[in-house]
Amino acid sequence: MNILIVEDDPMVGQINMKFARKLPFVMDCDIAIDPEEAKKMLIENSYDLLLLDVYFPSGRGPDLLQWIRNEAIAIQVIFITADNSQETVERATHLGALDYLVKPFTFERFSIALEEAQNILHSISSSGEFNQESLDRVFQRDSEHSPVQNNDLDKGMSYKTYEMVRGEISLMTDFFTAEEMGEKLGMARVTIRRYLDFMEKQDLLDVSLQYGKVGRPQHYYRLKRKK
Repeated sequence: MNILIVEDDPMVGQINMKFARKLPFVMDCDIAIDPEEAKKMLIENSYDLLLLDVYFPSGRGPDLLQWIRNEAIAIQVIFITADNSQETVERATHLGALDYLVKPFTFERFSIALEEAQNILHSISSSGEFNQESLDRVFQRDSEHSPVQNNDLDKGMSYKTYEMVRGEISLMTDFFTAEEMGEKLGMARVTIRRYLDFMEKQDLLDVSLQYGKVGRPQHYYRLKRKK
């Protein structure tokens, strides 16, 4: 994932970049100090995600997002701002912002937002021709059929990420490892393992341990079959 941060405070911009680079799926990260510089960088480069503040001396973040929509630039946008006013939140929603983080925020909340962006990117890029099932995974429309709801998840877990993992598992017939699932979804093994361990505790997965000559046993997972 390639990210452009639009932030006029150098210290905040560096913190956001440091947070982003902790995530294994982030490949590159640039900073623009105002909307005009961001426009030039968006025209000259290809980014997957925009982390956008609201207030700048030379303009406003929502106006930049409006320009992006008018120019038909394909990019996801997450607002990162101290502005929690109804007017700004409504406009961000109407313009299709993926998420909205209010400063100050934790790395945990930041990582959840970026993981959801990565999951959507992966679903779109890997599906090719869409059917209703694959569209439901992109737009998170299958939650009513899920055995787990949002408030059941452990702290720090994202429901959208859970649904993405569950949806991919439902398509698999053989046992798989956390590494294999991570490669399919473009996510870190440690993140995938957290969701698999949760699903195991919920009695949703069969788990098989295979022991080698040395080291820890390898965990293999499969969705429990209905009896």
